[in-house]
Amino acid sequence: MNEQGAPGPTRSDDAWWHTVYTGPAGTLPDTPDAVADTTSVDDWFTAAAGLFDPRHRPAEDTPPPTGTDLETDPDTAHAVPPQRSWAEAAWPELRPTEDAPDGGARDEQPHSVEPPVVQPPVVQPPVVAPSVLAKPPRAEAPPAEPPRAEAAPEPEVPSAPPSDRGAPWREPETPTVPHVGERPPTYAAEPTALPVSDPDALGAIVPDTAVDGARFATTTLRAVSIRGDSARYRGEPRRDALLTVRFGDAEDGLVLTVLAGPARPADAGWGSAAATDAARQLAAAIGRSRAELAADLRAGARDRLRYGLQRIALQAAARLRGETGSAEDVPPEQALPPEETASLHCLLMSTDPAATHRAAFGTGPGGLYLLRSGHWIDAYAARLLHHPDGQPPLPPAARPALRPFRFRLVPATAGDILLLCTPGLADPIAEEPAVAHFLSSHWAHPHPPGTVDFLRQVQVRAKGYADDRTAAAVWTD
Repeated sequence: MNEQGAPGPTRSDDAWWHTVYTGPAGTLPDTPDAVADTTSVDDWFTAAAGLFDPRHRPAEDTPPPTGTDLETDPDTAHAVPPQRSWAEAAWPELRPTEDAPDGGARDEQPHSVEPPVVQPPVVQPPVVAPSVLAKPPRAEAPPAEPPRAEAAPEPEVPSAPPSDRGAPWREPETPTVPHVGERPPTYAAEPTALPVSDPDALGAIVPDTAVDGARFATTTLRAVSIRGDSARYRGEPRRDALLTVRFGDAEDGLVLTVLAGPARPADAGWGSAAATDAARQLAAAIGRSRAELAADLRAGARDRLRYGLQRIALQAAARLRGETGSAEDVPPEQALPPEETASLHCLLMSTDPAATHRAAFGTGPGGLYLLRSGHWIDAYAARLLHHPDGQPPLPPAARPALRPFRFRLVPATAGDILLLCTPGLADPIAEEPAVAHFLSSHWAHPHPPGTVDFLRQVQVRAKGYADDRTAAAVWTD
């Protein structure tokens, strides 16, 4: 029999049923002090079931369930603590902070995992005896003090590496400008003092170095003019002048390189301007006669070229010497030695690939050298410059005297290198075999050097040679 809803009026025949539901009222011998309770038998059953199965244990902060079937009663579902996810079970330290109330036992799980990780350092102390650990500090304390005392001179040691590290760029093993000979030159290798300039004559300023080059037909041209070491030291301008021009094109074109230098006793400022003016005057005269000169170069007309170029060169050289007339009109007592006179030399070439000759001519000191198969030949004098067996060059007395005008028609032969230069480079090549060997070794490569390399090579220094250097070299494929 089951009673639903509110209890009806009590009858004598079923009063015992309500007595059972009312609960013990202190009549049982084992609970003399029991207090009358309104709970029912179902509540007792639920409490007794929780002692055997925790799943049926009601939550403390939730109202007691009223049903008899805990697994199917939806009212008891929220009373069961939520199950942790697999991530929380794997990493308990990731447990949300909301689980803090019942996480007393859960907080112990991370500590239960950590001991295996911390165990190695805990095992190490037993391995080493305490007495052994105590001895090293006592034994190492005395030797530790001497290093501290010796550490005083150590600040001097770090100062050495910076100087060693800075040496490669301050003092390179291979100098920027090489020199030959047993002793280095007197002056510095790089520009030192600038020349004094006039504010009203800034157009006359000459740069320290001039570099030029060209490539036409089977010919490669490299030209450079450098201020001498002595002029760099004294702050004087470069006296030598370099001019490279082209007239016309194709088969009728001409390429002219003019090298000019005043006499040594001449004033530096005037000599520089005079050399530039003489080079321009000579180039203008050749440009006006371009057609005839180009035809003579193709035909190899030696006599015609010699006669015409001599007139042009002597007129330009007269202006360079500061003379109003020809060289023959100068009194003998006023004439300078040949090596002290002005220098004006030219190299004339045709842009026509069929032209087989180049014309070199000039007046005053200077040199025209031909490098063939590793041997230097004085093309103006038609003689070997240096003996192949290493013997010294001919003494100055045995050299032919300089003529007022020198001319040479040089055939364009593949593999030859033709060098035209002022006395600043002609003298060391002829008088210092090491300079000639340096240039021949660098120019023996199948390809001509670039303009920068050519500049560096022409700057090869030797003691006793500090004048301006102006040179033009031609490579023939």
